[in-house]
Amino acid sequence: MSLMIVFAAFLILMWLFSGFARRQQQKMIAEQDRRREEALVAGTWVRTTGGFYGQVVDIDGDVVVLATQLGDESLWNKKSIVCAEEPPFASVGDNGDASDAGSTADAPAEQGAASSETTES
Repeated sequence: MSLMIVFAAFLILMWLFSGFARRQQQKMIAEQDRRREEALVAGTWVRTTGGFYGQVVDIDGDVVVLATQLGDESLWNKKSIVCAEEPPFASVGDNGDASDAGSTADAPAEQGAASSETTES
């Protein structure tokens, strides 16, 4: 009989703890939804669950129109927006000047062309 009482007390404790966890999860989801709604204004950069970065162009119900840096637009479900976040584009100062990178890539091709001209003459 005492085993039944212990088992019943254990079940009641499990039910109470699961109810507490469920309420905490609902609060967390409501907070995420509130922050997402605040971030969804035209011109804001957002990140989706798939890792896509886009700028909000328009919102129509549950559909959000996101644009890339090149201006291409795509439709996304509002729930797929994770957060408002600037895209992690590399700045020019991180890897040196952008023109230096292009000139070093072209340098071997130019040297090869110059050496072939000298052998033909």
